[in-house]
Amino acid sequence: MEHEYCESCGFDGAHYDDASLLESLRALGPRWQALLAAAGPQLRIRPEPEVWSAIEYAAHSRDITALHVYGVEQALTRDEPVFPPIGDDLVDSAAATYGKANPDHVAAELTTQALLLAKVAHEAGSEAWSRGLTIGDSRSDVRRLLEHALHDSLHHLGDVERGLSRLR
Repeated sequence: MEHEYCESCGFDGAHYDDASLLESLRALGPRWQALLAAAGPQLRIRPEPEVWSAIEYAAHSRDITALHVYGVEQALTRDEPVFPPIGDDLVDSAAATYGKANPDHVAAELTTQALLLAKVAHEAGSEAWSRGLTIGDSRSDVRRLLEHALHDSLHHLGDVERGLSRLR
């Protein structure tokens, strides 16, 4: 099995056993809530023109987590479903709304989605985590989807922490 790995942030899905993977997903909401609450007046400020603000990264992570809930549910309930690739226009249109998002709503929705993702995976049992789906030309199993959702959020928590540090 190939685990999610990121050279940039050091994430390695192989370091998570099943229980710690689910627990880490459950902890995402409180981490984002605390970070957004601490952002203060820098919440919507981009530290650099091409680097998202805290609220933009949080809204993106909320949407990615929700997308992974859907993917995991599909992989667990259908026989190897296949979906077209996610178009850049869809990503860009969603991202255009991130800067104006309500941080309390974003944090609450991200918390709900992260808890739901962990719940769906836990209820299915790790023996079902080899089930998968294909998006475009890329197949992922449930375990890899869980790792990717966690990685995405943790990576962007780090981005936000660095960005806020530069702004202060």
